[in-house]
Amino acid sequence: MAWKQRWSSTARMVTPMNWKASAVVAPFALLLLWAPACSSSGGGGSEGSSGDGANGGSSASGGNGAAAGTATGGSANGGSTNGGSSGSGAGGTSNGGSGSGGVQNGGTGGSGGNCPVGTFCNPIQIQSFPYSDQRDTTNAPSDEVDTYSCAPSTTESGPEVVYLVDVPEAGRLSVGVTDGDGVDVDVHLLDSASGSGCLERDDASFNYDIGAGSYYVVVDTWADSSGTEFPGGYTLDVTFSPAAAGDCATYPLDLKMFWTSCDVSLDCFEATDPNDGKTYRYLRTPATGPVVKEAHLVTVNDDFGGGWPTSFTDQITRHYNLSQTATGYSMSRSEPWAPAGEGGSQYGQGSTGVPLPVVAEAWYVNMYWRNKPAAGTRMIIKNPANGRAVVAAAGYETGPGSNTAIGGVTEEIHDYLGTGHRDDLQLGFAVNDALPYGPIQCN
Repeated sequence: MAWKQRWSSTARMVTPMNWKASAVVAPFALLLLWAPACSSSGGGGSEGSSGDGANGGSSASGGNGAAAGTATGGSANGGSTNGGSSGSGAGGTSNGGSGSGGVQNGGTGGSGGNCPVGTFCNPIQIQSFPYSDQRDTTNAPSDEVDTYSCAPSTTESGPEVVYLVDVPEAGRLSVGVTDGDGVDVDVHLLDSASGSGCLERDDASFNYDIGAGSYYVVVDTWADSSGTEFPGGYTLDVTFSPAAAGDCATYPLDLKMFWTSCDVSLDCFEATDPNDGKTYRYLRTPATGPVVKEAHLVTVNDDFGGGWPTSFTDQITRHYNLSQTATGYSMSRSEPWAPAGEGGSQYGQGSTGVPLPVVAEAWYVNMYWRNKPAAGTRMIIKNPANGRAVVAAAGYETGPGSNTAIGGVTEEIHDYLGTGHRDDLQLGFAVNDALPYGPIQCN
């Protein structure tokens, strides 16, 4: 953790109490009036010294006149958060002689606090979703954090902009930052006002399962190994989706597969179907085993004029944006369209032959099932390693053909579960077939 300690170059003394002196001289009486005057933030000016009444002269340091000079610096009228006014000493008197008071400037008042917008002490408030903000780190007011505990080897020594997000309930926070050419800023999520409180970070976007509370979102400027910083303009986007609280219960089902043999690593068995007398391979579900990463399928919101993509990447970036907008799930998508030619299919065409609903496509699951479930059937996909779960849409695609993988899911599902291609997951059919697609907190 590297911190930049910042101190004011000028030390300031704050006088807690200043006093006013006022002398009123009458022919038969001398009345001295004293009144306290406090300044809560401005520094007090020094009292002016009185003139020497005996000689009537003036002195920079002042003599011993009968009355003290009046201090106006730091008084109720002079004090302010920007500093006290100069103080001038009033003339003292002795034996009727008047002396000129010494003049002495009052000290500069202390600052009333320096918390520009976009710092840890005055963060930009994020109180509603979706949230979007455009700023520039070039002249950002904060430069306190150089490294973060969630990426200690990454140098973020440039200026940063600090936000405070209020999360109303448990759910998923999606945060993304985009920058331009020659700019390199990263985004961080903190649970305290220091780099040691880093929960998650990325150079583009991340999703984080989060509890209710307040958290800092920091857009910080990256620096390379030579110390060169890359500040500049950026756009920050933040969305929040409440966690779908529901029962992740699944029911047991022996699923008839297209496999010609069972792999010993899976809970697969052979049995004769009494309806036709043939032997088939069955997978007991819920099943745990390798799950591949699937390509994207065309949705009803993709615009191909009633046709299909002409290549793996035809309008794929537009599809990514549609998916992110519909699901609120932010990530760096990279998978292409599903390949053409399999069973005479087109690019991006699922086994149903029709475009998918947008949200269902983002969270779809497929298996090499002989009897495909109805399109949209809910399945629960769990990561046994961390307990995360997703409600997936089954029945839109068939595959993979290998008997060493129990199924396939989208890159969105793998990303949320923290897994990759062919990592072990658990797949089962949901008891509740009305659950919303996407991440779920299991009871």
